[in-house]
Amino acid sequence: MAHRLAKAWPTPATATYPSRVRTLAPLVLLAACAPASTPRAPAPHATAHFDPKNLLAQTRRWMAVPRTLGHPERDRGIDALAQALADHGARVDRQPFDGIDPLTGAAYPLTNVFGSIRPEAPRQFVLATHYDIRPWAEEDADPAARDHPIPGANDGTSGVVVLLALLPALRDALPADVGFTVVFFDGEELGRPSEGGYCAGSRYFAAHVDDAPAPLRAAGFGIVLDMVGDADLRILREPNAEAQHPAMVDHVWQTAAARGVSAFVDAPSPVAIIDDHVYLSRAGIPSILLIDYEYPAWHTRADDIDRVSGESLATVADVVFAAVVTAPQ
Repeated sequence: MAHRLAKAWPTPATATYPSRVRTLAPLVLLAACAPASTPRAPAPHATAHFDPKNLLAQTRRWMAVPRTLGHPERDRGIDALAQALADHGARVDRQPFDGIDPLTGAAYPLTNVFGSIRPEAPRQFVLATHYDIRPWAEEDADPAARDHPIPGANDGTSGVVVLLALLPALRDALPADVGFTVVFFDGEELGRPSEGGYCAGSRYFAAHVDDAPAPLRAAGFGIVLDMVGDADLRILREPNAEAQHPAMVDHVWQTAAARGVSAFVDAPSPVAIIDDHVYLSRAGIPSILLIDYEYPAWHTRADDIDRVSGESLATVADVVFAAVVTAPQ
């Protein structure tokens, strides 16, 4: 998870985007819809079951795949992510770049990974998370642990697990004229509390969006997941997203309420979060963030499998799936 830093965004009426943004109405499934828009009825097969036990098992599996910043076998972890996307029928693209530790100046070779389903479809959207694991547990109560990596069960793995579960479910449920890209951002954790530098992957993407794969350049909206596996799950409305993309936030929270999901709390978070959704929005892809930022194990060695719930992972997957397949046109 990125730095907990409050930032005011312009209201929707005054928000501005780069000149590359085209008229969104023909493409957007939910972001630019008028309030009176009619929800799109899902196809007859537009249902999905997300098994909590399997999702927890997948969390264990991905925790064993090297993704920690600076890990000597990290390339193997990136290859595993790319292969997982390809195994679900996605076209895989990579975006390599260098990230800099703002405290030491050390360079890290980083890679954003994109998996596109139906990249030629006329309507596109993005689901994103970060896959890198923080190499410093600077919030740990034990000073001796603060220069060691966090396990990253929730922060760095939960989003990966949910998106990999959503990919085949949405692939099979959405109509042929809708495509989407799963984005695994790198370097989200390459930042320091006193120095900034977070969200390296999405910042690089936003600065080089014209070189990104075509379906991302056509994307009408994005949903970013970060720390969505907390056993005590409480996802509040993130203020940056709500100020700039209120219709999107409303649709997701209304979807959760209709499904009786109390983990999506209908109240604003007390702090605004600078996360990958900020830079996706700046790149011209209106994006919101789903995050439980009230996580006591944040950036500590306690962020381990015992803090993650398969039920929480399944809940988030179910709400995102339902929100996308019933989105207004």
